[in-house]
Amino acid sequence: MATNNKLKILNILGGAREGGAEKFFERISLSLEKEFGIEQEVIIRKNQNRYNRLRDKVKNIHQIKFFYFFNPFCHKKINEIFQNFKPNVVLTWMNRASRLLPNSEKFNSINIGRLGGYYKIKNYVNCNYLITNTPDLKNFIVKTGWDPTKVEFIPNFVNENSKNKLRKNTEKKIIICLGRFHRNKGIDILLKAMTYISEFDLWIVGSGEEKELYDEIILKYKIKEKVFFYEWTDDISQFLNVSDLLICPSRHEPFGNVIVEAWAHKIPVIVSDTGGPKVMVKHKINGLKFKNEDMFDLLKHIKLLFSKPNLKKKIIQNGFNEFKKNYSENLIIKKYINFFYKVSNRCVE
Repeated sequence: MATNNKLKILNILGGAREGGAEKFFERISLSLEKEFGIEQEVIIRKNQNRYNRLRDKVKNIHQIKFFYFFNPFCHKKINEIFQNFKPNVVLTWMNRASRLLPNSEKFNSINIGRLGGYYKIKNYVNCNYLITNTPDLKNFIVKTGWDPTKVEFIPNFVNENSKNKLRKNTEKKIIICLGRFHRNKGIDILLKAMTYISEFDLWIVGSGEEKELYDEIILKYKIKEKVFFYEWTDDISQFLNVSDLLICPSRHEPFGNVIVEAWAHKIPVIVSDTGGPKVMVKHKINGLKFKNEDMFDLLKHIKLLFSKPNLKKKIIQNGFNEFKKNYSENLIIKKYINFFYKVSNRCVE
């Protein structure tokens, strides 16, 4: 197929930090690059780590240092890329990139904003369509006045198990918690629960502004010997492959990538009954749910899981089946590409 017959996609991320949406942007970018019928260019806010992760596989990456709405150079650079590349479809991630979009009529493109949270919809005024990663987010957007036929729900996918393992220097079972150190993630609830748990160590993988609070809790509750922090890594499998349980204690969580990560690695999950996790997890089927912010209900479900071997086995198998059925890379990337062809009025190649 000639290059000029390919569907041309411009993929734009304004975020600089590490996070769930940012990591999924990288996964989508790498996946689209594998597709024969797709020609992709990527725009990112200058970020050496992200650039390094993408550069070996993604052919055309543009970096903009000062990626802000009020930076005229940023608008100029984006317009130049539009003019030179002439994309059929533009996919923007979250507020910053979507706010910087030129009007679709200017370059005859189809502009699609991708939301993974309850953002201000005014930032998506230059989008023709929106993609959400949960049905609840789609309902939220439709209630703001968007035409439901122009809002598409497509969930996230996660990477396959790398089979790598971190060295485990304990005989205890491992509880793992993955995520940003932010109040919404509820890690402080899990830390306090560790006071009542003797047979587990807790591994926390991530970073963020609440680390000082976590250190205070650890000191106050005297749990230093059973709580261990690790920096985020591109190979999360090395942690999951030696863990016995993943807990997602979030107070607020639109989707919950970490749940799918656990399912893909065949470890059981316990989640708070909020947002995406509340919908994704079917209680006692593919996971357990505890009352949001209720530390003692969380403890009750940890005890339940490890006192019922058959229940644990059932949850692990059903979780893995859920991952393969609904959250694999091949399945989700096909949904994205089919949607791109549909809205661009082109036939699927």
